Amino acid sequence: MNVEQQTSELAPIVMIVFNRPDHTGRVLKALSENTLASDSLLYIFSDAPRGLQDVEAVNAVRALIHQASGFKRVTLVEQEHNYGCSRNVLSSISDVLKKHDRCIVVEDDVMPYSLFLTYMNKALSVYENDPTVFSIGAYSHSFKLPAHYHEETFLLNRTCSWGWGTWSSAWEKINLDQTVLDVAMADSSIRKAFTKSGDDVLRIYKNAPGIWDLRICFQLWSLGLKTLFPVQPMVTNIGRDGSGTHFNQGTLHSSDELLVPTRIPELHPLKDVDEEVRIAFNKSFHKPAWRILTTRVAKRLGLYDGLLKCFNAR
Repeated sequence: MNVEQQTSELAPIVMIVFNRPDHTGRVLKALSENTLASDSLLYIFSDAPRGLQDVEAVNAVRALIHQASGFKRVTLVEQEHNYGCSRNVLSSISDVLKKHDRCIVVEDDVMPYSLFLTYMNKALSVYENDPTVFSIGAYSHSFKLPAHYHEETFLLNRTCSWGWGTWSSAWEKINLDQTVLDVAMADSSIRKAFTKSGDDVLRIYKNAPGIWDLRICFQLWSLGLKTLFPVQPMVTNIGRDGSGTHFNQGTLHSSDELLVPTRIPELHPLKDVDEEVRIAFNKSFHKPAWRILTTRVAKRLGLYDGLLKCFNAR
């Protein structure tokens, strides 16, 4: 493998964009204002239109990325044909990891705080020699940690798709073939065990069986690999407005952002998943009955979309 980046250098950034010029512009600006941006390589992968309905927006996005500045070097890859979300994400990461030994990944709705690159690069260095850690995550929703837990990061056997990083050595361990997940989900015993890993896996698989992060989640779960999460998120998601390909207006909830971080979390190697943290994290995905009922009523009355926009605009 031709590894261009040495471990002493900063991880290149992989940015995935499609047809959201407003989101893309905001994320690019936030990235460029990061402390380490001027010393970081930026690769931007722009997917092609699915049809005539996307041409104007994709062209607007491409006009923006051609103006990207504030980085050590910007490399643009404009796909000639539509790859779709999952293929564009996965192939882009694979392409960059053929040249570099690690990378940091953001999509066009993952807006980083100013210390995002500092946190990601340091965490990638701290965990680079731990074969059980697959990736470094930058986002975690707010949930109640167990009383005994005082660390500023935690490990889970799952992925983080809202700002993350990994190494070429870790990427080579997983099998991203969609048929692997399909075969596993057809096996009732495997499916039942996997659905206990956290999110509503069955719903996600039913609605978007080919979604890229579900494939990675399954690989981490089946191989016993882990992702590091910060207790306080280093990014926020600005795509909870129905504009995304997969994350859209399917779940009514208010923003769970915390205060903008003024420092990166303390980073020292954690050895394993804390079982009580895992249970608390998974429990936070369980919707209370009042919320399920409220969502159903709002949808039936035609009020759901308006309420979602109000909540997420706060």
